[in-house]
Amino acid sequence: MAVRGAVDLGNRQRIGWHVLVGVVAVPVAVAIAADVKVALGQRMLALGTLAVIVAWYALVAPRAMEDGDERWGVAYFAALAVAFPLLLAIAPIAGALMFALCPQLFVMVARWRVRLPLLFLLYGELAWAMLARSGVDRYALAMTGASVLVPLTVTILVGGYLTGIREQNRKRAALIEELTETRAALERAGHEAGVHAERERLAAEIHDTLAQGFTSILMLAQAARTTVLRDPKATDDRLVVLERTARENLAEARSLIAALSPVDLTGRGLADALDRLAARHTRDTGTCVEVSVVGDRTSAPTGTDVALLRTAQEALANAGKHAAATTVRIELSHTDGVMALAVADDGRGFDPATVRGGYGLLGIRTRAVGLGGTCTVRSAPGEGTTVRVSLPAGGRTGPT
Repeated sequence: MAVRGAVDLGNRQRIGWHVLVGVVAVPVAVAIAADVKVALGQRMLALGTLAVIVAWYALVAPRAMEDGDERWGVAYFAALAVAFPLLLAIAPIAGALMFALCPQLFVMVARWRVRLPLLFLLYGELAWAMLARSGVDRYALAMTGASVLVPLTVTILVGGYLTGIREQNRKRAALIEELTETRAALERAGHEAGVHAERERLAAEIHDTLAQGFTSILMLAQAARTTVLRDPKATDDRLVVLERTARENLAEARSLIAALSPVDLTGRGLADALDRLAARHTRDTGTCVEVSVVGDRTSAPTGTDVALLRTAQEALANAGKHAAATTVRIELSHTDGVMALAVADDGRGFDPATVRGGYGLLGIRTRAVGLGGTCTVRSAPGEGTTVRVSLPAGGRTGPT
């Protein structure tokens, strides 16, 4: 995978292994060709054997490194075990190829139980070539032992160290891959949660503004129909109100699309917006709505003002549709860093425990909690209803 290739240095820079083969093979070829002590035919045989080894590397080694299948590596070194002693028998200088062969072994073969026999075989062939040329005596054995055992030990130690690094790289690559997948999953979950929250916000906004406006338009149209023949003047007045309500609803729709503040808050404070809302509700329904302000009349952050205005809109709509109230009182208070809005009506009341579904009270409560506030509803059959929302005056940004 892309992440694994980026982390594993051995796989990412295989070109280094090819350069190493060239750096070792070219000087060996030059040394063999320049050794006039060896017959020309033997030199040509040695050069041909070296060419076969390099060609075998070019054919098999890249696949063994890329596929990660050590069977290719075993096949590669099995053939070398045949060609390498032939080359050593003619040109002992070819022992320098071990500088390239040993690193390749640790790249192409993963298991130690396969590595070690191949490693011992190659160094054994090197020792045989040295003894075959110098003869067998104690000095030759000592020199051969020093020339073979020391590099063999160093090769095993360095190979083990490099193997450990590559294993750490593989684990790190797997961890990065897992973290990348987890991050992608979290991003998808966050996006889905954001979409869901935005959908809920829009549903509440539409319920509190457009749906209520259309309900008012419908009621006015029905009332106008009943008086169109017997009282044209009253019908005309209702049509004027209907047109005004439609325009206000259109303005709310445009404001919602543009993600702006409610129209009633544009250029006004919350107290003024509540006065405007109360006057409009009284005009449309005939229900008396009173507004009182306690404490500072200055506005809170926009999110707080919007939430409290939406609360008043929903409470008034419920009072008009369900409570059959004759009087509604809205009280806005701003004390001790808390903005509170209470909407009380003298309607028929209800049992809050029996309310299920809908966006009304649920939307009010969701807004309040989202801004770090509280929402309480007190009502009983025949005793009216009071909806109270308290929010931090400092505001905590959140969905409105």
